[in-house]
Amino acid sequence: MTIHTDRLTTALDRRASGGGDSLETSLALDGSIPRVAAQRVLDNDRRREVLRCLLTEEGPLEVRTLVARIADTEHDPTAVTPLLDLRQRIHVSLCQTHLPLLEKHHILTYDRDHGHVFPDVALPVFESVLE
Repeated sequence: MTIHTDRLTTALDRRASGGGDSLETSLALDGSIPRVAAQRVLDNDRRREVLRCLLTEEGPLEVRTLVARIADTEHDPTAVTPLLDLRQRIHVSLCQTHLPLLEKHHILTYDRDHGHVFPDVALPVFESVLE
């Protein structure tokens, strides 16, 4: 049996996001976010990788580019799971969980119609943490 920590975090994220604006979702005028929200963002490998990709590109990225980069970091050539299946799982988790959460905290803007992700005001807060 394989335990996917990504799925565990996803379930916790859903449970904790009871709806409405809270202190956790507020954004200060200087672009900083509360410590609890920052910790929640950094608790997941895929979210950290999305932040790294956006910080290195310094511009918009296509979701499929993000999926390919994350799949490259997660892919184990000795694993039973084919790369295509891994990419599909990553795409679903990004679009349904991780990108909306990062958008909620003003770290990025997710254009669902065109499949693009743009940096937002709170992204620079994570630059020093991820280095």
